[in-house]
Amino acid sequence: MKNNLLVIASIALLTLVSTSVSAQMKNSATPNDTKFNTILSTAFSKIKAAPAISFDATVVNKDPDKKEVSRQKVKVLLSGNKYRISIDDIVILCDDKAVYSIDNSTKEITVNAPSDSDMDIFNPAKLLQNRDKNFRSKLIREENSQYVIDLTPRKTQNYHKIRLLINKTSYQITKVEVYNYNSSRNECTISNYKTNAKASDADFSYDAVKYKGYEVIDMR
Repeated sequence: MKNNLLVIASIALLTLVSTSVSAQMKNSATPNDTKFNTILSTAFSKIKAAPAISFDATVVNKDPDKKEVSRQKVKVLLSGNKYRISIDDIVILCDDKAVYSIDNSTKEITVNAPSDSDMDIFNPAKLLQNRDKNFRSKLIREENSQYVIDLTPRKTQNYHKIRLLINKTSYQITKVEVYNYNSSRNECTISNYKTNAKASDADFSYDAVKYKGYEVIDMR
């Protein structure tokens, strides 16, 4: 399950990173940054206007020889600092107070505080607060109908780069690629992106009765 968290986190990052990059660029923009700032500001404005966002993702894991070794379907629902992420038998819930990682195959639930280091990337408020400190960002090129933007972590992580592809017309992030140090890669392609998704508090809440008999490991 731990190996999947980086991939899932990068998906959540898709809809959140524009917020923090835009804020940074407004404070430090140079004439050469104008286009970059416009791209991210536009993407952020669309995200900010949405009360809830949902999307599907196909996650493909490739080995160092770029051969596909696994493929998974992911469903994501986001509303403010709350989210629900489903991948195979795993459901991750965040109600803005705690993060519940529920593994239905092993009947195990791990509980973390949203501010825990492994979960920081899930929290939009935390990402916004620490964006400038955690990543360097760069507009790499325009590729057909896409903008290509790279995020490089300032501190050592399990990966050395996250690449975002943003549609030049809709300004929706359509793909994220996570480049690992061993030359393997995680690719997440986004589909069914909706900014008018329906969501209620119940969608992000943990119900202990529903998971009666599961082992709960509280890491808070």
